[in-house]
Amino acid sequence: MRRALTVLALLAAIHPALAEDPFANRPAFSPPEMPAQSSARCEDLRAMAEGVTDQGDRIDLSVTGKLTLAQSDGALWYLVVCSDLRVMCVTYEGNDMKVGDTVEIRGAYRRLDANHAVLDPCLATPEAK
Repeated sequence: MRRALTVLALLAAIHPALAEDPFANRPAFSPPEMPAQSSARCEDLRAMAEGVTDQGDRIDLSVTGKLTLAQSDGALWYLVVCSDLRVMCVTYEGNDMKVGDTVEIRGAYRRLDANHAVLDPCLATPEAK
């Protein structure tokens, strides 16, 4: 038993990702192309995203909130939800969504700074009722 614990400690020291599950207590985050356990609400997002770091592998996020921006440059749509930790979804289709609509966005998560994240690529749909 003692030897097994020593081996596990060594593995964790060599590869930190083995020591911590990046999705533990973060049900809105998931491995790439996998569905999240649940979608985060804006008021829960900052706490849930705290400590999620870029480990070189894609991490997906699912978040539900009211659109604060819906804009297109003719090729792409830029959809923004949440006001605390603002999240922008970069997608190819606006699906007739407008500012104020409640939507679910999901895609490849990248934190830009303390207050901004982007999901690119991303899918956006009206919130399921």
